[in-house]
Amino acid sequence: MKNLLSDFNTTSEPAKYEAKIHWISYVVPVLYIIFGSVGVLYILLLGYKFILGFIGMIALFLSFLFVKGIIKLLRTRSTKIYVTDRHLSFSTGILGKTISDLSLTKLEGMQLHQSLLGKTLNYGTLVVTTGDVTSAYLIENPMELRNVLIYSKE
Repeated sequence: MKNLLSDFNTTSEPAKYEAKIHWISYVVPVLYIIFGSVGVLYILLLGYKFILGFIGMIALFLSFLFVKGIIKLLRTRSTKIYVTDRHLSFSTGILGKTISDLSLTKLEGMQLHQSLLGKTLNYGTLVVTTGDVTSAYLIENPMELRNVLIYSKE
């Protein structure tokens, strides 16, 4: 898989800031995987014929949580956020790749949310809107990204 930063380095527009996804974003997917592994183990050890009962349905639901946690973990791990001189770029995707480039000149608004825990652990959610595209991610140093976006617009 190609690194988005290397794509920027080959173009005339180098990335001047890279936002990092905070480790707290991985807590929920890891919890899904841990709880879901109980259901997966139940199905693997006892087989599919025990799925018809009440405990089997719970095991099926937990297996669904396991798969959802894996997908969420991979999607969060593959998310990249870059700021160039003219664009804010979000790259996400596991098998396919979705790249959203938001023009800094078309940037309508930003909303920064940091809870008490977010201030303590230095993470927050920065919501960026440009008419039809709204993007929000839990990132490290959201104030730094906000300042980079504000000063890049000027």
